[in-house]
Amino acid sequence: MVLTSGENTEMALEDILLRTGGEMEHMERLLRHCARDKLGLGPQEMLKTVIHPLLDELELHIISEVSATEDAVQLKAVVHRWIASRLND
Repeated sequence: MVLTSGENTEMALEDILLRTGGEMEHMERLLRHCARDKLGLGPQEMLKTVIHPLLDELELHIISEVSATEDAVQLKAVVHRWIASRLND
């Protein structure tokens, strides 16, 4: 997944999660939360039904919410709020 918006052009979603201090761990928490009722699934099914859909959703959210002028602090806030909102679903 590569984002193509704003100053973060061509930045991979993984880079954003790693670069925004603490958000990779926050995302891991969300993935575990969303997978809690799917414990019987194998790795491929987990990727297809939990991990990829969440990462795709986050990517679309970042593209729609982050402008070219946003810095790493603002990007972290956008990612953090999205993850927190999904944890509260």
